[in-house]
Amino acid sequence: MNQMEDSTFTLVTGASEGIGKAIALKLLKQGYRVGMVSRSQAKLDAALAGVGDLKQSAWTYPADLTDPNQVDELIQAAWQHAEHIDVLVNNVGRGIRHELVDTSDEEWDYLVSTNLSTAFYVCRSVIPHMRQQRSGNIINIASRAGRRGEGGLAAYCAVKHGLVGLTRALADSEKEFNIRTNAICPGLVATERLMSESPHLDYSKAYSPEDIAEAVSFLLSPAARYMNGQTIDMFSA
Repeated sequence: MNQMEDSTFTLVTGASEGIGKAIALKLLKQGYRVGMVSRSQAKLDAALAGVGDLKQSAWTYPADLTDPNQVDELIQAAWQHAEHIDVLVNNVGRGIRHELVDTSDEEWDYLVSTNLSTAFYVCRSVIPHMRQQRSGNIINIASRAGRRGEGGLAAYCAVKHGLVGLTRALADSEKEFNIRTNAICPGLVATERLMSESPHLDYSKAYSPEDIAEAVSFLLSPAARYMNGQTIDMFSA
């Protein structure tokens, strides 16, 4: 059981698969109440299959977080459900491996809306509630690409650097309200989706989704209570 009260409500986006699912299930096992968000209700239901009584502590909500109106509706519904939102984990993200000159306008718009706009919209909607309760913990799942340049990933690097910048800006602006904001920047993570789409990659030294969930758990622990505006780099130099 985590040292935080078991009434703590955590909202996890992109929670139906991969890293988001691992985070949600980890926190449910630690005694948190967890709001799980994804585009697909069916996938959310599948993510909770076989978790037994833990399902009672889960709240699911289907939404397209690239739509700011749906984001506002989500946060309002979550607030009405839990009466407080203590933790937000922004996990939605997708990558496209293309050279800059080969990246289309549509692909650029997709990367921005999926990786950066979603987090921006959710933070913008949830922060007024966290300010009202004068506490909050925001964790953004960024990427190694948000910490260094990588050839063939220029567009993805740009938006993930933007997410790290957003993290640091919010850490500074919201600290007076006792709201902390940090980021986790993983390297290669062996999710089912990535292994299916990119079977040629070497996964021998890849992290598992559960490893990233452990890092989230650390940021919610008393040991990280003074961390703000930091990035946890989960990749080799």
